[in-house]
Amino acid sequence: MTKRIFLTMLIVILLQILLFDHFDGSIADLTGYMIVSGVPISNKFVLLGTWYMFFAGLSFLSLGYMRKYISGYGVYLMIREKSRVKLGFRRIGNLLILISGLSIIQFFVSIIFAYITNEDQAFFYDDVHSFFWIAGLYMMSNFVLIFIQMALELHATEEVALLLVNVYVLFSVTLGGVLLSTQKLTWILYFLVPNFGMYVRSDVLETGGISPVQAYIVLTLMTIILTVLTYGRLKKIDLI
Repeated sequence: MTKRIFLTMLIVILLQILLFDHFDGSIADLTGYMIVSGVPISNKFVLLGTWYMFFAGLSFLSLGYMRKYISGYGVYLMIREKSRVKLGFRRIGNLLILISGLSIIQFFVSIIFAYITNEDQAFFYDDVHSFFWIAGLYMMSNFVLIFIQMALELHATEEVALLLVNVYVLFSVTLGGVLLSTQKLTWILYFLVPNFGMYVRSDVLETGGISPVQAYIVLTLMTIILTVLTYGRLKKIDLI
């Protein structure tokens, strides 16, 4: 499974970079070609679809990642006096490592592509601090979104959880672009997590948009709340 996940996501990453380069090669981000730059405020839907590819891959690969495991192979571990709570959070920890690893691969592939095609595009070398700010937000927002999907799976079917999270992601990015372009009700952006990891929608360069510090606070609070809710649900739910 690990090899299939790696190969599938590598294909998605390469295809994503090539499509970004084809549709909007003139715009580069901190790693080159829109990977953590995100979707422009103008909400170009071709670029939105291209950006969405990576998250969609993570979402589908995470389908049933915790619930099916606990109610399947995890049953045998519980018979051997393993706690379902420990099993559940071990899966969450493994998923965090997987998302971080795939994101780092995405960054490196993007950097190499930018260096090969146009070295000037990889301008993050001059602003490493900003790169770490936004790259951390990108990985953390992806993790929180997938964590939400796994938490929803404990209350509904895997398919419903998948649908709800992906609709939320697409809606958030679209609405985020509208709010930033009009500069009205921008406080709503802090409820639209997918925008957090987008360089062009943050104020990393003090150009307006989402505050990285506040975004980190929101993501941390969401992680704590999801952890508490998931713990309580795992203690009560009958997964067998």
